[in-house]
Parts: sequence; C-alpha cells; structure tokens
Amino acid sequence: MFLPARSYVLECQIPQEEVIERLQSLINPDKLYFIFPTKTDKRYSGSFGTNKFVAIKSSKKTFQRQIKVRGNFYLMNNKIFVRLILSNPFSMINFIVLGALYFSLLLFRVWIFDWWLWNLLLLTVPVIITYLLTNFSFQAVYRKEKQRFFKLFNSRRLSDRELEKLGV
Repeated sequence: MFLPARSYVLECQIPQEEVIERLQSLINPDKLYFIFPTKTDKRYSGSFGTNKFVAIKSSKKTFQRQIKVRGNFYLMNNKIFVRLILSNPFSMINFIVLGALYFSLLLFRVWIFDWWLWNLLLLTVPVIITYLLTNFSFQAVYRKEKQRFFKLFNSRRLSDRELEKLGV
C-alpha cells in the first residue's frame, strides 16, 4: 500500500493469438521507449519479449508518463495467466535526485540551522512531500490503467488460494 507499485495475476479468457493482437494494438514497439518514446496514437510505448512485455504510458502532449506496466505470461493447463505489475518508475528518479542533493549537502557540510534536529526536519520534509505527491498521483492513474488491462485480457484476478495452487 505504501509503495507506488501493484501486482496482480490474471487468468485470460481469450486465446493466445488474440492476447498478442490486443497488446500490439495498445503498445507501440520502441527500442528506446523509456528514454525517448515516440509520439504515437497508441497509449503505450514499450517492448515485447518471449512471454513478456514492458510498456510505459505515452502522452502525445507532454513528456509526463506516470505508469509502467510489466507483464509475464504463463501457459498452464491450456490457460494463459499474466503476472501484471503496475508501477511508477519515475518516483525513483525523484528520490535519486533528492539523495544526490543530500549527499552533496553532507559532503560540503552545509548546515542551515545550528541545532541538528532542525536540520534533520529540513531534510526530511522534501522526502515526505515527494513521496506523498508521487504516491497520490500514482493511485489516481493506476486504477484506470488496471481496469484497462483487465478488460484488455478479458480476465479475472486470481485469489491468493488459486495462486498457491498454481505456483505462479
């Protein structure tokens, strides 16, 4: 709940060929999709592999992409199962930038206040604000995209008991 990532295992109700067709209609294959996504009419830019795909939400208007979807396919008992992971990879970039800033402050021994507790609070507040804004924005976007992929695969989510039986 506190991490900007969610994982699901779905049982597809459609044949394998249709799963591939639907993914290709939604994802624009692009080798540098993470750094330089192509501007396309498709909702996602990404890559396909053997039994897996990775996609990052594309936007024609802005550079902002808030969600990454990773899927792994499993064929068991003549049924297709998908482990779907929705995450916000750009939240890590925010924390890396803050970490570099904090490291440089410590390296150059920059202390704004005389009392250590005020300095600690000053350094903690941006981390908390970054986390909250990142997590709240992710929550708003991921619900819609989760439903989109559930409908795309014409699937149902497996319960924990079913997951234990399958070992997926």
